[in-house]
Amino acid sequence: MIRLGFLASLFWLGASVSGLVCADTVQLSNGDRLSGSVDSISGGRLVLQTDYAGRVTIALEKISELSTDNAFDVRVGKQRKSGQFVASAAGQALQQGAASEPIQLTEVRSATLNQSRLPAFIADWESRVDVAAVLSTGNSSTESLNTLIESTYTQERSEHQLALLVSREVAEDATTKDQRNLDYGYKLFLSDRWFASANANYFKDELKQIDMRVNGGAGAGFQFVNNSIMELSTELGLSAVYEEIEGVEETQPAGRWAVDFRRFFLNKRMELFHRQALLFIPSEDRGEVLTSSTGVRFALSDRIDTALRMDLNYETDPPVGNKALDSTYSLGVGFKF
Repeated sequence: MIRLGFLASLFWLGASVSGLVCADTVQLSNGDRLSGSVDSISGGRLVLQTDYAGRVTIALEKISELSTDNAFDVRVGKQRKSGQFVASAAGQALQQGAASEPIQLTEVRSATLNQSRLPAFIADWESRVDVAAVLSTGNSSTESLNTLIESTYTQERSEHQLALLVSREVAEDATTKDQRNLDYGYKLFLSDRWFASANANYFKDELKQIDMRVNGGAGAGFQFVNNSIMELSTELGLSAVYEEIEGVEETQPAGRWAVDFRRFFLNKRMELFHRQALLFIPSEDRGEVLTSSTGVRFALSDRIDTALRMDLNYETDPPVGNKALDSTYSLGVGFKF
């Protein structure tokens, strides 16, 4: 009997802890109850992230009650509201502090979780790898590999971003493309919108006689939007650029302008993204240098997606014998971990 009582106590404690971990709950009209983490609401559907079934999409008309632990930015008609979703005997409501107001879930046009409100303990590295490879043999042979590795570490008031792009192509045993681009960025948020930034970049393209380009600098930026559906930020700063081109070494000051954008559609199954950095090198024989990556991803599962991407490298005054624009188009598979 003592053992049974002890086991029952452990079971009750485990159930209580489980209830604390799964903070958000969705009560369906048919009586079913789901728990997890509410990601967003758009297009009449709620996206719930669960440990047991991955990402689950639920029609709002099927939900009778919704309770969340975090506050959301909510659009109802033309009005914008903010607060936690709560359910009680009085019905569904949106609560902010001690005040609450009734709300109809079916009238919610969108609800996004403001990332700056996430508690620090959920911060973690998020990484992905996009791989596109081509191998053809016969009358002609071609080998092509395009790999993009991105990793982000987010804390309560800061963010680290690391990206490595490797693009290599060999046709008829001759190397026709061999580029490496390593980029690091750091943001320290001074408010919900403004942040101080630092960055460093390494670029190499021996076929264009760019043996090495290294630049680093600091500046300031502004976060226009940052929620679970859309992110848009820009930054402006000063950099020092070291270049080794055709054996000639030179260090010059430069201005830097960067943009980072992504937007989710179709209940986060499709993602549109664009990231660019533009260097303004005042020297007459260098001009501007632009690098960008633009594309779309479509999720096949929570961890795997297809990725169509266009990578550009543009220089107003490239080394002699080279074109100003160098572009790469790739269609491959992406893995998130």
